[in-house]
Amino acid sequence: MKNVCLITHIADPDGAFPIILGQLVFEHVDTFSCEIKEVDEVLKSVLECHKNYDTIYIVDLNVSDEMANTIDKSAIFKEKVKVFDHHVSREYLNKYPFIHVVDSKDGRKECGTTLFYEHLRSTYPNAYLEKEVLKKMIEWVREVDTFDFLEEYREEALQFRDLYTIYGRERYIEHFLKGIREQETFVFTETEKVLIEVEQERVKRYVEEKLEHIKFATINGIRVGISFAEANRSILGHTMADRFKDKIDIAIVINVDRSISYRAEKEGVDITPLATYYGGGGHKHAGGSPIPYGLEESIVEQIFERVKWENGEESLHECL
Repeated sequence: MKNVCLITHIADPDGAFPIILGQLVFEHVDTFSCEIKEVDEVLKSVLECHKNYDTIYIVDLNVSDEMANTIDKSAIFKEKVKVFDHHVSREYLNKYPFIHVVDSKDGRKECGTTLFYEHLRSTYPNAYLEKEVLKKMIEWVREVDTFDFLEEYREEALQFRDLYTIYGRERYIEHFLKGIREQETFVFTETEKVLIEVEQERVKRYVEEKLEHIKFATINGIRVGISFAEANRSILGHTMADRFKDKIDIAIVINVDRSISYRAEKEGVDITPLATYYGGGGHKHAGGSPIPYGLEESIVEQIFERVKWENGEESLHECL
């Protein structure tokens, strides 16, 4: 059986479900969950021990053009590395044969999970991959990740998303991996229904609180609303973009620990130029960019007059 390495996005179910799929198909899978800005570094480490793996998958993320070029020059690496991404801002990387970026197909928006699923299904036939319970879960993941909802699934998809927050990433993976293996159909338990209701009320309060503290500005000539949030960034961003659509074109949600999210609701607005300008990318109405290197240290230095870091360097900064 193949030894596989799988690198996925740490942020959401679309990064978690490829791990579930990999464990359903392969006997041995080493997994790495990371942010966009960390992909090249993680992949570089994996390639140093590439002999341990038959295939190295990257799902719902992508590499830099420089890293892709390095892989393309190696006959061994370009046979082992396979990238499945759905972010339209990375379509230019399709020039490399081992990278597959597909935003939509036959009028249906794709996500990392759906692209990886179809690859596994066609390459490694497996009874688990044909189970209806798995197919339904994958559709829910796709809808929530792309906001491309089928009306019949919308409510269940949103509830399924809430379970990711409730269970946490590791327990979520373990719970649904077990469920797919053992169940033919999926039904929310009574306990899950209660927890989902509590979570939805919490999210509603959280979003409303954040909406009270939005800062409005113009960036690169674009009207934006800015909020700082560590959780529920997608729904917060979409709510901002919709509620303040007469005042802003793009909603920006900053998580200092991780990344910056961009959301838009207007048909004529495309967030990708702004996200790409700041080192990220995404889709027309949703995307992200990395937090600038050293931002946390810079914040500390803005707040405190004198900072001495553990490496011995001392920073002096005037308090504002």
